[in-house]
Amino acid sequence: MSYSTSHLIQQQMYTRERRGIFRSTEGFDTVANSKGLDASFIKKVLHPLCVYDAPAALTARGEKQESVYPEAMHLVRTESGDVVLGRSIYKAADFTGLRSAFFTHNYVIPAGHGESPSDYKQWLNTSFVDTYDIEQGTDLPELERLPGGSVFPAVDPSTVLAQLQLSEEVFKQLLYAVMMSAAGRKKVYVALNVPAEAVASSAKQLLSVLYAALPYVFRNRLGFLTYAQEPNSRKGIHLMFVEPFSLRPGDRNVEKDFVFDLSNHSRILNVDAEQVRQPYFDWIVRTLLNGGTPDDFFKFAEQMLTGMEAGRDLTLSSYHELITLYRIEQGERALYNEQRIAVLRSLTDYLSPPDALPRKMRLNDLFLSFFDHEFDRVKDGYIPDVGLVDSFKDYYKVHARSSENRLVEYLIRSLNNAYTARNTEAVTYIYHTIEENPSLGKAYFTKVLGNPALTKMLFIPYMDSQMKRTPDVKGLLAVVHEWGSRYIEVSANADFQLLAESALMGRLRAERKPVEAVAAIHQRLRQWDSSSAVGKLSPLEQSGLTERLQEAADRYLLTEVELKEISPDQVVQIPFFTRPDLVQWVGKLPAPLKGQAVRLIAAYDWFNTEDPEPSVLDGLEPGEVEKVQDWAYGWLPQQLAEGHFARLLPAFYRSDGPGEGILDFARLVSSIRKWAKDNDTMYRFIRWSEEHPEFATPRGGFEPAYRRALLLYFQKEGREGLHKKTLWRQYFEPAKPAFKNFYLAAKRETDTPLVKTLRRFRKGGVISGIVLIVIAGTFGGLKATGVIGPGDTPAPVAAPKPVQQPVEPTVPVKEEPTAIVTHVPNTKSTTKMVKLLFAFQTSTEQAEFKPKKLVIVGADQQEHLYENFTLAEQNDKEAASKANNDPSGDVNTGNATTKSTTADGQSTDIGSTARGGTSSGKSGDQSGAVTDNTDGGSTSEISTEGSGSGSGTNTNTDTDPPSEYDLKKYPYRTLLTIWQRLELNDASTVTVDGEEYPLVQVKTAD
Repeated sequence: MSYSTSHLIQQQMYTRERRGIFRSTEGFDTVANSKGLDASFIKKVLHPLCVYDAPAALTARGEKQESVYPEAMHLVRTESGDVVLGRSIYKAADFTGLRSAFFTHNYVIPAGHGESPSDYKQWLNTSFVDTYDIEQGTDLPELERLPGGSVFPAVDPSTVLAQLQLSEEVFKQLLYAVMMSAAGRKKVYVALNVPAEAVASSAKQLLSVLYAALPYVFRNRLGFLTYAQEPNSRKGIHLMFVEPFSLRPGDRNVEKDFVFDLSNHSRILNVDAEQVRQPYFDWIVRTLLNGGTPDDFFKFAEQMLTGMEAGRDLTLSSYHELITLYRIEQGERALYNEQRIAVLRSLTDYLSPPDALPRKMRLNDLFLSFFDHEFDRVKDGYIPDVGLVDSFKDYYKVHARSSENRLVEYLIRSLNNAYTARNTEAVTYIYHTIEENPSLGKAYFTKVLGNPALTKMLFIPYMDSQMKRTPDVKGLLAVVHEWGSRYIEVSANADFQLLAESALMGRLRAERKPVEAVAAIHQRLRQWDSSSAVGKLSPLEQSGLTERLQEAADRYLLTEVELKEISPDQVVQIPFFTRPDLVQWVGKLPAPLKGQAVRLIAAYDWFNTEDPEPSVLDGLEPGEVEKVQDWAYGWLPQQLAEGHFARLLPAFYRSDGPGEGILDFARLVSSIRKWAKDNDTMYRFIRWSEEHPEFATPRGGFEPAYRRALLLYFQKEGREGLHKKTLWRQYFEPAKPAFKNFYLAAKRETDTPLVKTLRRFRKGGVISGIVLIVIAGTFGGLKATGVIGPGDTPAPVAAPKPVQQPVEPTVPVKEEPTAIVTHVPNTKSTTKMVKLLFAFQTSTEQAEFKPKKLVIVGADQQEHLYENFTLAEQNDKEAASKANNDPSGDVNTGNATTKSTTADGQSTDIGSTARGGTSSGKSGDQSGAVTDNTDGGSTSEISTEGSGSGSGTNTNTDTDPPSEYDLKKYPYRTLLTIWQRLELNDASTVTVDGEEYPLVQVKTAD
C-alpha cells in the first residue's frame, strides 16, 4: 500500500520553496501532502514524476507568460494498482522572484476506487491547483472524488483528427502502437504538427479519442504524459507527447520504439502495416468517425474473454476474432460465408473453457446456427472441408450430450457424399476426425453397425482401407481382432470376414517365410480364443472368424508353397498337421491340393519323428514318393552330421508293390561315404545299423547286399578302421559275434598282398614257409650282386643313322587320360550359369573328386575364383556296366543317379533314383547344341573349342589339332554348375584345388 488505511484520494504538491517537508533548506521538494501518503512512496514514486522542462521554442523567444507554456499532465499506474494523476506547469518566478520554476500537483487514486471504463473522461477534465503557500501548512485534505465536475465536453473524433491533420490510416497506426505498448514494453513517442504551446491541449483531445477506441483492459493499463521537451523513457508512461521537432532522426534512444514524428513529414517508425489492416482497427475507426459508440462491443468482448487463459485479453488477435463474431451476430452473415472455418474455430475456442456455456450463450447460439446451416449443405450433397469437421469435433468435446446425435448424422451424410464422389482424401480426414475422439467414434460406429445398409456402404470400405494400411500379417490381425472384439456385429458380418480373409492372403504372399507366418497366425488365433472367459467362446470364435482365417492360412500353404521351397525345420512347424480332423480335411481338398497335402504330411512324418520307419512313404503313389525323396536328399547330409541315422533310410527305401520294401544298400552306403566328413561317421552308422532289422537277415548278420556294399567301402576307404588297433577296438571288436565275424572277414579281405601270400603258404605247413623265405632271400641276393636283373643286359650300341625314306604320315597314338573336362554350352542366354562336365573312367576317381576351390581363366583372359558351386552325378549306366568288368569298379544297378554337392563337401541330392525311367542329361552337336541323354546307353555329344588331356597336364601346342575323346570311355560323370555367367573359349582353362584341367572336345558316341 502507498498509504495507510485510507481509501480516499490523496494529494501531493511539489515546487521550489524556502523549505520543504523533506528538506530544511531552499530547493524543490514536497511542500504539502495528504496524511495518508507514506513518505517513502512520495520519494520513490511521486518525486520522479515531478518534472518539467520548458519548450525550447518558447524559451528561445523569451516567453514570460505562464499560460502559454503547455501543461504536462501525466497518468501512471503503480505496481500496487494505484493511479497517479498529476500535472506540472511552468512558473516564471519562484519565491525569490529571480528564477523560473515549475509546480506539480498529484492526485493518488487508490486501487478499486469506483473505477469504471469511462473514468478517462474525468481524468482528462480534472482540476488542478496552480500554486501553494507553504505558510498555510503542509497538510492537504483527502478527497472522495476528483475535482472538476461530472459533465464533460463532448469530443467529436472526426473534428479532432481533422484539426490535428491525422488521416484514418495514421490514427489506426497510432491506436495499434498504443495497444501494443500497453501490453508490452515499447514506448510510443508522438510529436504533433502543432505549435509548442498547443501540444498539451491537442494531446488531451487526441487522448480522448484514443481512450474511446481502446477496449476496457487497455484503458486500465495505459499511462501517458501530455508534454515533454524530449523523448525519454519513464516507468509507467506508455504514450508520451513531445515538443515538435524533438524526435531527431537517428536517435538511438528511440530507434526500437514506436515513433510518430507528425511535425516532420509524418515520419512513422516500427509500425507493422499489415497488422493495422486487421478487422478491429477498420471497425473501430469507422464506428467512431460515423458517430457510433463501441461500448456494446467492449462489453461483449469483456464477457467472451472471461475464463480464457491469462493474457488473452491483451492479445490483439482476440479483438480481431471477436469483432467478426460480434458483427455476424449483429446481422452481417456474409462475414461467415467468407471465413467459415476461422469463425467456427473462434467460437469453439471461446466456448471451450469449463463453465463457459452459461456465460457465453450468445456464442453457443451462434455456433448452433452455423451448424444447422452446414447440415443443410451436407444434405444437398456438399462434402465439408477438414476444418469444418474439426470444428464440429472440437465443439463435441465440450458439449457432447447436446450435439452427439446430430453430429453423428452429419458425419454419416458427409462420408456418404465423399464415397459417392470417390473423394478418398475427404473420407480419410473425416474418419481421422472420428478416430481421434473415442466417445465420438463409439457413437458413430454403433449407429453405422446397427444399420446393415450403412454397414455395407460406410463400414466395409473403411475397414478395407484400414487393412490395406497394415504392413504385415501381425498388423492385419491386430486390426481384425480390435474391431471383431469391440463390436459383435463386426466379427459376424460376412463382408467383414471375406475382407479379412482376402487381406490375410495378400499379406501372406508378401511374407518371405510363409510357413513361419502361418504358424504365427495359428498361435495368434489361439490366443484370441484363450483370452475369453472360461467356458465362454469369444465373439470371434462364436462368429466362426478364427476358424475361417485358420482355414485360409492352411490353404495358402497348400496353394502357394511347394515342398521343395521349404526345409524340414519349416515342415514340422506347419500347423494343420495337428488338426484333429486332418484325414477328413485332406479328403475334401481338390486333387492338386490333396497331392500337396499328402506330400507335406509324408515329409512331416519323416522328419518330425526321431526314428521314422523306412516305409514311412508307403501308401504314396510312386511319383509322390519320388518327389518327397528328391526333396529330402538335399537335407540328409545335415541329418547325418547330427546323428539322425534313421532319417536317412526312407530316402533309399523302395517298394515295388505289396509286401515289404527293400533298402538300396549300395546307394545308401555310397551316399553316406560322400556326405560324411570323416570315416568315424561311417563307422558309427555301421554299428548303429547292427541294431535295426532293415539291415539284418532273419538268422542274424547283415543282409548280403548290405555286406557287399560295406565290403566295397572297406576295400576303398574304410580299411583303416579294420586294421588300426585303436579304431578296431573302439568300433568293431565289441560287436556281437554275427556281425564281428563279418568284420573279421572284411579285415582279411583288406589285408595287404604280402599278408595274403603268407597266409596262403601258412596253410602248406612250416617247411613250405621256410622254403619260401629262403627262395625270397636267395632271389634278393642274386639281384643285388648283378647275377640276375639289369646286369645281364648289354649296354646299347649306337646304330648308324638310317637313310630317311619318304613314308606316309602316321597318326600318333593318343594316350587316354583317366579324367577329362568339357564345357556344356548354355542354350538359354538369359540364364546366368556355367556348366562343366567332369568325366572319369572309374567310380573311384569320381568318388575322390571333391573340389573345394575352382579357378577358371575365361574368354576375358582373367582368373575367376569360385568356392560356391553345385555337383551332380550324371553317370551312364550302360557304359558303366560295360566298363566295369573290373571287380574294383563301382557297378551301378541300372539306375542313373543325380546328386548335388556343395563346395564345402556337403552333399545335397538334387535328383532321385530313376526307376526304369530316364535320367535327364544334355548333349549337343559340334556347334554347342544340347540334346537329351536317356538311360538307353546314349552319351552326350558336347563340343568345345578347347583341347588337351584331362589328367591335369595340357599336352597341346599351338600347332596341335584339337583332340576328341570318346565319352563312352568315361561313364562316371559329374556336372559342376556355377551360378554366374562367364564366357569361355578355346584358351580357357579350369584349375581344381591347384590341378589344371584344360577344356577338351568330346566326340559323338551313339
